Amino acid sequence: MKIIGTIRPDATQEIEAEGTDYTDAREKLLDTIPEGYVLLHVRREN
Repeated sequence: MKIIGTIRPDATQEIEAEGTDYTDAREKLLDTIPEGYVLLHVRREN
């Protein structure tokens, strides 16, 4: 029997991006996510 599991890296790290508005900044943020990582949370900084 073959089984397949999905894993993600143990370590977490923060990434940042800036843009003209939320949508622009989010697109830039998503572009910086390394392969194999999953975005867990997004927060705005005022």
